[in-house]
Amino acid sequence: MQKIIYTSPYKIDWDAQSAFKLTNYYTDDENCMVFCYLKQYVHNGKLKLCTFCFDREAAGKNDLQLCFNLNPEETSDFIVMEFGIDGIFSVNEVSCSSGNVTPREDILQEISYHSFRSNDQQGFYWCGEITLSEDFIKNCFNTVLKEKSIIVMNLYKIFPGKKDYASLFPDDVNNISDKGNFMQEFVILNY
Repeated sequence: MQKIIYTSPYKIDWDAQSAFKLTNYYTDDENCMVFCYLKQYVHNGKLKLCTFCFDREAAGKNDLQLCFNLNPEETSDFIVMEFGIDGIFSVNEVSCSSGNVTPREDILQEISYHSFRSNDQQGFYWCGEITLSEDFIKNCFNTVLKEKSIIVMNLYKIFPGKKDYASLFPDDVNNISDKGNFMQEFVILNY
């Protein structure tokens, strides 16, 4: 079953978006059972994503790892972005066919990132809001996101210094070059 990402010529409030919760925990440590979820939509050709992470012990730059391919019909490569409350730590291109991992500092200027922290009834949380520009999408994936486009992705909550993690979709490896096998499909539909 495909998950839905909406597209709209207008900004869509985050409260009106579906939330995709990380439900696959690879840990025995109760402190690693962090509530974390992802919201996303397409606006004027840009992919806007926002992560919400209820983690009082946010580690800094590499709390989350987003793996994605915005044109899975054309390429077996995908991007892995590591980020956290302090910013984006790294962006790497991974080739499924060769297993090569290539740092992509050249595209960081095409990615907008804003983080913020707050509290609600559930406690402290932090958010990372990412905007992938239309140029980024064209340059990296040779596509334009529109209605009925398919993208694949997975999101991971990493616990630095441990092998423990959580993921949006089931995964059974810690090897970055194998992450492409564990992404799930999203379809883009009009809002």
